Amino acid sequence: MADTTKRKLDASGIAYTAAASKRQFPKPLRQEIVFVGRSNVGKSTLVNALSKRKNLARTSKTPGKTRLVFFYEASPDFYFVDLPGYGYAQASRDKQEAFSRVTDDYFNDDRPIALVLILLDIRRGFGTLDLQMLDYVCHHAIAWQVVLTKADKLSRQAALKAEREVMEVITQYADMYGHPALFPISVAAGLKPGDERMQCLENRIMEFISEQ
Repeated sequence: MADTTKRKLDASGIAYTAAASKRQFPKPLRQEIVFVGRSNVGKSTLVNALSKRKNLARTSKTPGKTRLVFFYEASPDFYFVDLPGYGYAQASRDKQEAFSRVTDDYFNDDRPIALVLILLDIRRGFGTLDLQMLDYVCHHAIAWQVVLTKADKLSRQAALKAEREVMEVITQYADMYGHPALFPISVAAGLKPGDERMQCLENRIMEFISEQ
């Protein structure tokens, strides 16, 4: 089969691949940091923040708009992989199935996954689909880290309460599968690279990259 992967450059010169199916995925030559979560949870915003680019990953206020897998060449050593958001009820049935198919294609393609970042809206915590994703990565022994987005939407006291509630679930699944229970990392839109929480997340990512 011919290689149909088309590599593009964003305005800042970072290369990326937008894949609608398995045959368009780039060759698995680098480790991959994977971003998963419900539609409109802030995956693209976080990709931009970690890449230190404003518009590398295109953000949208319309949930369910992104239906492709994006591979961003964030480093010579790894990709940031932005998977389609799940759980947007107003998407048509065909589009919902397309989200599931390309995501399944990705996880069934024996990719060199270093870490899956499971993004949750801090105001909502775990939903049913989030728990299904958590169960999946636990079952397949894929390293994962929960990231709570939109932390600026809550007071510090409310954010601490939300973190404790999420940590209870993390501990439950970690104990069930024998994985380490990593405390969730809370971030907010517009965080600067020097922000302590963003640095904590960057350090966590590099820990898993170095372990591979």
